[in-house]
Amino acid sequence: MSRINRGLRRKEELREVVEENTKERAKRSPQQQLDLLDERLGIGIGAVRERKHLQKLLANSKNKKDKK
Repeated sequence: MSRINRGLRRKEELREVVEENTKERAKRSPQQQLDLLDERLGIGIGAVRERKHLQKLLANSKNKKDKK
């Protein structure tokens, strides 16, 4: 059985990538994240739950602005 990419060094590399991606995601607004999903996957294709969640966040923020 091959042990390629199973060592502690590889796990640490992946952990760093995940941490970096999480930081980048936190900087984006819901609309920016939707735009990025459209760019990567195609308009309205894939990531159905994530898109639904982001659209809900956008609707809530618009409702808050309308109430003010």
